[in-house]
Amino acid sequence: MDLLKVKDNALSFMKPAKIEVLKWFRGVYEVDLKSDSSPVTIADRNAEEILRKKITKYFPGHGIIGEEFGNDNANAEWVWTIDPVDGTRSFIQGLPLFASMISLLHHGNPVLGVIELPALGETAWAVKGKGAFLNGKPLKVSKQKKLQGAFIAVGDSYCFRQQKHTAFLNKLNKKAEIVRTYPDAFGHLMAIRGAVDVMVDPLAKVWDYAPCKIFADEAGGKFANFSGNRSSIEEGTAIVGNAAIVKEVRKLFAEK
Repeated sequence: MDLLKVKDNALSFMKPAKIEVLKWFRGVYEVDLKSDSSPVTIADRNAEEILRKKITKYFPGHGIIGEEFGNDNANAEWVWTIDPVDGTRSFIQGLPLFASMISLLHHGNPVLGVIELPALGETAWAVKGKGAFLNGKPLKVSKQKKLQGAFIAVGDSYCFRQQKHTAFLNKLNKKAEIVRTYPDAFGHLMAIRGAVDVMVDPLAKVWDYAPCKIFADEAGGKFANFSGNRSSIEEGTAIVGNAAIVKEVRKLFAEK
C-alpha cells in the first residue's frame, strides 16, 4: 500500500470533519456525559460520523476503532483509529487547544497519523519512513540532554490522582526545570515539535496514543509507557518526545 497516497486521502477526510467541528466551536449545543462521565458533544459525534463514512467509502476492507461509535472489524489487517475531538473539555470551554486525530494501524502498529488543531489552523501528519510534518515543515523533537533543566508537559493532575501517580508528578516537579499542564494531543504535539522536551500522560486510550507513536518515531523521538520495556498504544500511559528525557522520566517513575 502506498502510504503517502493514503496520507493524502486521510488529509482530505479531515477537511469536512474540521469544518463540522469549527461550526460548533464557541457555539450553542448540549453537553452529554458518557458512561465514564466524560463529556461529549454534537461536534464529537458528527465529526466521527463523517470520518467513518469517508474511511468506509475509500477503504471498505479496513477496520475502524472510534471513540464515540466503537469498533468495526477491529481485527482487520488495516485499522483506522478516530478521535474526532481530543480535548472535548477545552472545546466546551472555548479554548482553542483541542485536536482531531486519526491514525492507520497495520497489524496493530501505527504507520500513519494525522493531528489537526482546527482552531489554530495547524495540520500535522506522519508516515512510516517518510517523516513528520506540520503545515509543510518537518517536525523534530528537542535536543535537551538532561531531565534537570527540561521543560515537561503533563496531562491533567486529576488523572495522576485517579491513577495513583501523584508521587510521580511530584518527583517530576522537583526534578525538571518546569512542568506545565497541556491538554491531550496538544501537549503531545508540542513534544513532537520540540517546543517542550516530553509529554507525560497518565491516562488515555488507543485512539489518543496511536497517532502520537508514529509521530514520535518519525520526529526522531520516542514513545514509551510508564513502566517496563513496552511501547504499547493500548497500555494507557505514555511518555512522548526527546528519547533521552523519555528514558530519564521512565527511570524516575521506577524509583521508589
